[in-house]
Amino acid sequence: KQWYQRRVRVCGTTRDTFHGRTVLRLEYEAYESMAVRVIGEIVAELRGKHVRRVYVAHRTGVVPVGHVSIVVGASSPHRGAASEFVGRAVDEIKARAPIWKKEWYEDGGVWKKN
Repeated sequence: KQWYQRRVRVCGTTRDTFHGRTVLRLEYEAYESMAVRVIGEIVAELRGKHVRRVYVAHRTGVVPVGHVSIVVGASSPHRGAASEFVGRAVDEIKARAPIWKKEWYEDGGVWKKN
């Protein structure tokens, strides 16, 4: 069994500000069964021949400031393949998966596409 030394992971955390406004927390909702299917499709599309192992997790519910809402990781014999996969996967998940977030500010909340 070959061990792949090149591992790359991105952890997306809730920021405390957005466009100069103080963020109190995020709240995520998802069409879960479709989100799982879409994320699986994204992984299959982007994986290529060099990415060996992949991990994707996205939280739903309340995510406080500083806490992780998405993790995408990949391992590969070459760092470049794992890095490219992780970056593109995060972008595609945000664009295509049916996951929505509500950003809560001091003066109320706003629903947004993830």
